[in-house]
Amino acid sequence: MTTTTQTFSIPKEDIQAAIDSLSVQNRTMIRLLLLQYQNLEKEDIEYMATDQPDSRFMAGGQPTVKPSIGEAIREVGARAEQYRKLFRQKRERPSLQIECLKKQMALTDSAIRAAEGLLTDRFHVDPVTIKERKKAAISALPKPEIRRLNKAWDLDEISEEDYQTTRLLIEYQTLLRRKERQQRRLNFAQNEFEHSGLSPLQDHEIAHIWGIPLGSLSGRKVKAMHNYLTTLQSRLEAANAMPDPIEGRPDLWRETIRTLSQQPVERSVVSFIAGIERTEELLLEKLKTLAEGEMPEELESSFWQLIARIHDSEHSGPWSNHARSIFALQRLSATLSDLDPTLEEFEDTLLKIITPQAKGEALPAPEQQEKEVELGEQALGVLNAFIGEIDDKRSG
Repeated sequence: MTTTTQTFSIPKEDIQAAIDSLSVQNRTMIRLLLLQYQNLEKEDIEYMATDQPDSRFMAGGQPTVKPSIGEAIREVGARAEQYRKLFRQKRERPSLQIECLKKQMALTDSAIRAAEGLLTDRFHVDPVTIKERKKAAISALPKPEIRRLNKAWDLDEISEEDYQTTRLLIEYQTLLRRKERQQRRLNFAQNEFEHSGLSPLQDHEIAHIWGIPLGSLSGRKVKAMHNYLTTLQSRLEAANAMPDPIEGRPDLWRETIRTLSQQPVERSVVSFIAGIERTEELLLEKLKTLAEGEMPEELESSFWQLIARIHDSEHSGPWSNHARSIFALQRLSATLSDLDPTLEEFEDTLLKIITPQAKGEALPAPEQQEKEVELGEQALGVLNAFIGEIDDKRSG
């Protein structure tokens, strides 16, 4: 049984050296399998273009010189770039989610500390009550409790200090639920990021880039992987980097991908695509509201799903599926980086939220209905001149 030791890892330099030492056919195949981390060289693209079978000569020998080799090189390069971009954005999207969520959780933690400080120092809430509220935060329903609290305030059944204390406890639970949602999203994004980094290109994808029949690919793939793994193992053994056989024989292919997945994620340059919102201004406004923690709890979850999920592209196939999400997450990350509130600013924000509305505060006056404007004799004359006067004989 093949096992992998927990302490074993392959140096990235050995991986690159083993790939570079292969023949052009085997090297091209390995780079295609690892296209998420490896760049195709000009020599690799030219080899694939010249290696494509000419459909006009399938029954006989292939011509030694192909007249359309320049066009074939451009097509192979374009397809390789499409898959390279797709697979790297597939990994970039959850990476950006992780980045944004860690920043959001840091802000939420600061807000929770500010709320706990106010409850303890200013409103003198005992630790038992805070602990009970914290335990019941996940299942708490804030809206009915806020309505009951506001009604009691309007009916003079509660003092201002008691109102603020209860309202702050509700807000404290809201922050705890926000932290719990963010932690769940972070766990999901981390799992997706790890899975996306361990997936090589599939056979049909390689055949599409290369422009060769799928049936002729498996033999080339087996040969290329065998030569690569043999070369890599020889290098590791020469450097005494292979683990003791008693501890188990490592899966060098899996460890190759694991090592390459540790390298930094390449950032894409994407532009706004309508879908999450109609315009870029509307999207940026919502992202700012989300970053500042001012988005209502019931809207926040659905909006996060919009900016984090894969968006199907009707006209461009799968090639732009991740672009909308990446654009939104890049802007959200930049907005979160600009936020650096102090603990006192968090406390001031919480105090504004829990301050009750002043009693007897004048309600806004209802909008008066506009009176119909009666036209004068001169205005009626001008109007009739435009529409034409009514023929009395015909109307009679």
